[in-house]
Order: sequence, then C-alpha cells, then structure tokens
Amino acid sequence: MKNEKHGKQELQANQEVQNQEGTEAQGKNVINLKVKNPNIIYVTIKNPIEINGEMTNELVMDFTNLTGKDIMKLDAELRMDGRPGGFDSIYNQDAMLLLAARGIGCVPDDLEELHGADFFEVLMQVRNFFIQW
Repeated sequence: MKNEKHGKQELQANQEVQNQEGTEAQGKNVINLKVKNPNIIYVTIKNPIEINGEMTNELVMDFTNLTGKDIMKLDAELRMDGRPGGFDSIYNQDAMLLLAARGIGCVPDDLEELHGADFFEVLMQVRNFFIQW
C-alpha cells in the first residue's frame, strides 16, 4: 500500500512537470520543440528570401525520409548536368545545394538567391548534418 501511494505521488509529480514544461513552452520560442527530431535542420537566415512563393527568414530542411535511392538520384542528376564527378564528396557544393533544396522542398535556384553568408551557412549545416551522422 505504501508503494502504491508512492507510485501515485510519483506519477502525479511527473504529470505536473510535463504540464509545467508544456506551459513554459507555450510562452517561449518553439526551439525546444524543434530539437525533438534530429533529422530536421532549422536555419535562421539574416536576409529573408522568397521560397515557394512565400517570404521566409527560416529554412527548415527535413531529412527524415531521405534514402540511399535519393542520394543515387542526386548523383545521376549532377552527372546529367555535366558534372562528371556527380556526388563525389561531402564537400561538393553542388551536391550540398541539391540536398538542401530537397530537404526544404524547393528548387535549387531559390537557394542560389540567398545572400552569400546565408547560402554558406545553409550548405555548412547540410554538410555538418551528414558528417556527424
């Protein structure tokens, strides 16, 4: 009976903590919620651009469903574009651009319109994602 009472108190305490965390998250930035999926990269850009018809200052790259087949298609696309090396390296800027565009769901041309510093940040974030994986 003592264990049952202790178990109920612990469950109640856990629920209170979860409720408190939920309430705190509502009043703060959603950054804490963004950390939950390690396959999604959020990049705040300093110079907003138009992506898919909407102005944005944050790019969200979702690599949750990226497969080896997707990588092979990207390699073939680069080769058909006249880049004989295809996706030959994680340091290949063209490959990182295509990966970023796929993760965002936009065309690479949209990303090429980024300010140089924002463009470099996006490509670095993609590269770092795959290096750390």
